[in-house]
Amino acid sequence: MIRAFEVSYDGTAYAGWQIQENAETVQSIIEDRLERILKARVRIAYAGRTDAGVHAIGQVISFQTQSAMTGEQFIRAINSLLPRDIRMMQALEVAPTFHARFSARSRWYRYIIWNGKELVPFFRNYALWLNRSVDLSLIGAYCERIVGEWNFTSFATLEPGESPVRRVMNCEVRRKNDFIIFDIVANSFLRKMVRTIMGTFLRLEREGEPPARLEEILRAENREAAYETAFAGGLYLAKVFYDFH
Repeated sequence: MIRAFEVSYDGTAYAGWQIQENAETVQSIIEDRLERILKARVRIAYAGRTDAGVHAIGQVISFQTQSAMTGEQFIRAINSLLPRDIRMMQALEVAPTFHARFSARSRWYRYIIWNGKELVPFFRNYALWLNRSVDLSLIGAYCERIVGEWNFTSFATLEPGESPVRRVMNCEVRRKNDFIIFDIVANSFLRKMVRTIMGTFLRLEREGEPPARLEEILRAENREAAYETAFAGGLYLAKVFYDFH
């Protein structure tokens, strides 16, 4: 039987999502707690791999088990064992062929900027602090240029043999009080892709570059053509979309 759950976590204390040797990760902790409950080794599939310091509101995991526990029983059991910065939020009703990664049709990431005069201490791990004026209309114009299917070599760290082509379905930016909120939806994302897009957008905006410059960077298909990755703590895996959503 395939079980699937939506998971939320604060990534501040972890070396990312994916299991690593000699490092504590979100995946390793969840698999350890599942093993305690099920008395068997469980390897979970996941919708998206997040880097060190990146957070998730709606990560999705799936795994195979013969346990007769209900979804709610799983949630109560594992949340009683998980640290307080990781929580299983809800059980998902899925088909027997469901896979958290391969069944996903799109992912939504959100990047948060605190644009206040001073850094609020409570936000230091959860938003990028910028204490300068930001031209949101220019960033919005960059967003318009990046929508569509592109080779994102300039904006990502690629694994050997990995295709750099991704399809961005939506990209927008808005202000809410002193927060700047950047949202991007794509069929899937490459490693560090969203943070590099955000860092590049902010550098181009600061220098007053026209939207055509963004397209030049895309077409260069060269990581050195883009700029630095933005602060990890400002990034959130907001939601993963499946056909049943």
